[in-house]
Amino acid sequence: MRRVVSILVLLAAVALAGCATPAAQGPGARRCEPAAALMAPCAAPVALKAGLTYREMLEVHLADRQQLQRCAAQQDELRRAVAHCNARIDAHDAELSKPPVRKP
Repeated sequence: MRRVVSILVLLAAVALAGCATPAAQGPGARRCEPAAALMAPCAAPVALKAGLTYREMLEVHLADRQQLQRCAAQQDELRRAVAHCNARIDAHDAELSKPPVRKP
């Protein structure tokens, strides 16, 4: 009988301690920080050699322009992805920082 009472007292103490002790909040999540290489600026245009024909010059110009457009699109997409990731982290951290809802 004494053992049953001891177990009941122990269970009651654990239950009450769980209700009275607030859960510790961990640090907020890390920010989305891509590698510096991913955030590097686009490559410079190709230097033109002397003696190019007009056609060759146009081909180099078009290739440079296409590369610049691709690079700019990739950087814009990366910026959007990082901004979206950071917004989700901020929302998650805000949710974690709310006090727990206690049921009556």
